[in-house]
Amino acid sequence: MSCSTVEIEHISHPEHPLVLKEDDVIGADATCFVCDRSVIGSPTYTCSSSDDINCQNFYLHKTCAELPNEIIHPRHSKHTLTLALLQANDCICNTCLHVIKIVYLCDHCEFGVCAICAFEQRVLTHPGHEEHTLQLIQRESLFTCDACSEEANDASYMCTTCQFWIHKSCATSPFIIPDPPYHHHPLHLIYSIPDEHRYFRRDCNICSKMVFTNFWMYYCHKCTYFVHMKCATSSDTKSLANESEADDLDKYPDLVQFPLPSEESLFELITTQCCKLQVNFQGEDESNLPLSTIPDDPDIIEEHWSHKNHPLEQFQFTMSVNDDDDDDDDDDDNDSRVLICDGCIEPITASCPSYYACIKCQFFLHAFCATKFPEKLPIGACGFHPQHSLVLKHMYVFYNFWTCEVCGYAGNGFYYKCEACDIRIHIRCAFLPTRIRHESHKRHSLAQRPFSGSKCSASNFTTSPGVEYACETCSTIQIYIICVFYPSRMKHKYDDHPIALRYPPFFYEGVIYCEICEDQVDNQRMLYHCDECNHPFHHDCLRSYINVKCGGKIEHKIRNQPHTLTMVLKKRTNRNRPLYLCDICGEGSGFQCYFECDGCGFLACIFCIRIQYMAGKEFEISSH
Repeated sequence: MSCSTVEIEHISHPEHPLVLKEDDVIGADATCFVCDRSVIGSPTYTCSSSDDINCQNFYLHKTCAELPNEIIHPRHSKHTLTLALLQANDCICNTCLHVIKIVYLCDHCEFGVCAICAFEQRVLTHPGHEEHTLQLIQRESLFTCDACSEEANDASYMCTTCQFWIHKSCATSPFIIPDPPYHHHPLHLIYSIPDEHRYFRRDCNICSKMVFTNFWMYYCHKCTYFVHMKCATSSDTKSLANESEADDLDKYPDLVQFPLPSEESLFELITTQCCKLQVNFQGEDESNLPLSTIPDDPDIIEEHWSHKNHPLEQFQFTMSVNDDDDDDDDDDDNDSRVLICDGCIEPITASCPSYYACIKCQFFLHAFCATKFPEKLPIGACGFHPQHSLVLKHMYVFYNFWTCEVCGYAGNGFYYKCEACDIRIHIRCAFLPTRIRHESHKRHSLAQRPFSGSKCSASNFTTSPGVEYACETCSTIQIYIICVFYPSRMKHKYDDHPIALRYPPFFYEGVIYCEICEDQVDNQRMLYHCDECNHPFHHDCLRSYINVKCGGKIEHKIRNQPHTLTMVLKKRTNRNRPLYLCDICGEGSGFQCYFECDGCGFLACIFCIRIQYMAGKEFEISSH
């Protein structure tokens, strides 16, 4: 006979027989009538009646159904206690002081204990505290649990030798959750974060709050996945697996999808959004949005507003046959073969091949950047700063930087400036849409808003003032503006395949290291990964989004000898290695831009260059 047809009569449910259900799907929040603990993963009896609606949520562990009818309890050994069902809700367990319905009751005295207290261990040996045994504290006492770190006034176990004190619920937590609804592997109870995973702060993959190093938690070693004890077993957590995918995207059918598919897509987005804005505003008033003063794409621009010293000649970008070969000698941050537009600071590629150049100055502009950007954005055109008009500007000295009010990053290309508020905005930020959809949060659209001070949901970084995209339905979802710029796929010379962007948590067994800087990669932060080669990369090791074009040169004397200094990016490649030190001031700069002499290796930070070079002073090398 199948187990699913076994019926019993039980005191806890006298109305109908109970049927054993071993394989049936039971709701994630189902609890046993006797012990009030979850029935998930355990053989369970349910009511055999399908007609009585009051019986549909009745569950009884098979083990609870098999409890003996009579016991002798250590706290009341003079009489036998009998299992009974109480109709009133006024019976209190004499051990844990909780209200109970199923009770072991003395017929002679007013003494009763719940089924849990009747069989619980008075002395417990637990692998979470192997040094000593734990004693049951039957009265409620205020304490901070050494397992889960939460303060409680609850029944507990205590080590009388070293004052180790934990909740009774923590002491009886399962050593393994075999089939959690929110994760694809079993979770094991561990008593501290493994040493190899202490390089980074670890957060709970359910609530995103910090997991403390020396407290208990649930852990999947195959995925480097950590969960608080309470989060792992709460009914709120279990419901996460069944959240509906209903969204608000039908209201906004034309939203731009992020991350963008490739590196070239950011420039394509800028041009598309710029053209859309021009159409919208010119439809209202053609004089409202003046275009650049170059209406067509001439072969030569005699005097461009951003480069008045020399004419700009039009060229067509072509990919050299040898561009993909002999990459070993190239520097990642300053690849001389890549043409970078001095306007938007994006690469000039075959997807938008037309560009203007001053070969003498190594000054380049996309044809669009040279001729199509509006000289002035009228009031309301920029979603971030709609209250004032913005004017197109450019720094004429390449090592003078400004900071974008939207993303907080430095730049030396074109920008829009509000003269009234004295704020500057990157070209890429000025034309970002006010509402987007994002792969890391598929259920709802995200709206642009000022920085809220919360952690970025996509990268798991703590962001800085600026702008973010946030879900108006889910209060915990926000994506910092700089994180939307990273494309879904990139290429790198260290890998022969497209490298895909991954959002946290990235499930990976053990410790992983970036293929570029060789430092550890945190699987709880945004990263790039090659599935073919199993190579991980820090997202900012593949590309930096400081929006500064390097490669500019200055001539200057060092100890009365002429040197050519080139502006380069110098990123610290490993947290255990020192910062690059400036040969003028002797200090390491947190900013990545330096001037370097290819011949002698002289290195100067951008701040010293501004002070000494612009003042005409000869550089003196420090004694560091």
